[in-house]
Amino acid sequence: MIIDLDPKKVPLTEFMKALGYDSPVAADGVLRTYNAPYDDRHEPTMVINIETNLWRDTKSGASGGIYDLAYEMTGSCNRSELLLYIATQLSATRKINVRHEPDPTMRQLPPLTKTTPDKPKRRFKLF
Repeated sequence: MIIDLDPKKVPLTEFMKALGYDSPVAADGVLRTYNAPYDDRHEPTMVINIETNLWRDTKSGASGGIYDLAYEMTGSCNRSELLLYIATQLSATRKINVRHEPDPTMRQLPPLTKTTPDKPKRRFKLF
């Protein structure tokens, strides 16, 4: 699967809009405070710096970029799964091209042919 998206270039504020958080709870200069989408209580503890495109949680101390935010939300460490999650969420706000192409490094196997088993031969009972 090939996804035409560089998540590092996606503004975190756009990602938050795609998640349903249209506007921040508070704004102070370059900092935007949002309700934490990964927290059960959704408290306003997530702060995004729009200049550096990084976030930090004031309560738990978690921080990072868009991959770290997707990890906090999904719990998956697999980079391709995180990319797919980010692309799926952003597909609501922007057009993302997803293609399914075979991997050229993988050897193609011949198609399976259905073979019928040989008929059993006549068997004799020995007493």
